[in-house]
Amino acid sequence: MINKILLSIKMQFRVPISVFFSLIFPIIMMLVIIMSYGNFSIGNGRHFIDKYFLISTSIGLLPIAFISFPIWLSESIENDTLKRLKYFDVNISSLIVSNIISYCFLAIFSVILNIIIGKVFFSLTLPNTQYFIAFFLQIFYNIIALLMIGTFLALLIRKSKVLLPFGMILLFLTYMIIGVFVQYGELPNVLKEIGNWIPIKYATNDFYSIWTNERMWDVSFLKLNSLYIVVTGVLSLCIYKFKK
Repeated sequence: MINKILLSIKMQFRVPISVFFSLIFPIIMMLVIIMSYGNFSIGNGRHFIDKYFLISTSIGLLPIAFISFPIWLSESIENDTLKRLKYFDVNISSLIVSNIISYCFLAIFSVILNIIIGKVFFSLTLPNTQYFIAFFLQIFYNIIALLMIGTFLALLIRKSKVLLPFGMILLFLTYMIIGVFVQYGELPNVLKEIGNWIPIKYATNDFYSIWTNERMWDVSFLKLNSLYIVVTGVLSLCIYKFKK
């Protein structure tokens, strides 16, 4: 099982679209934005990087849900890859689990890379240990919801050629709604209301209070994220049973 996980992780770094959108693109955005606007003070000893690194983190997480993971899953379904492997006595369950773990690893690695770059180049302020752990636990919980969304998309749209452009549109629409391109507070009220129903909006904006040691848990996020996991799980199961 460990060998399969390591192989799946290794394969992740051989997929250009995964590496670019999850690792390279967020770092490019961080460097360009901070160097363009400057790492100015936002009060209480904090600087622009302390807020923007949350945005660059979300930039790296969303493509996993909307592009790389659902495309892998849809191609496996579309090409009957998993069924063919079953004939060669390949343990399909362990293969799927190892791939899911590899996507979780890619997501966590993306977050850690953002923190490292932010710390090394722009002196990102780190929270206290307990808040740091709480931050990562909630980020990981968000990753679970993102993978559930990816599963739902893959089962709903089983054509990878359709899923890629659809995922790209969904990706950049979500970027717009959660405040990647424009500061969230400056968005129209309609978009902010929509954003309040998207879990990663909280990771992009509200987790700042966790990062600054103001509160340990975001209850609104936890409730909404749990709702997404349950709803997408039920819908995915229904679609799977219907299209089986």
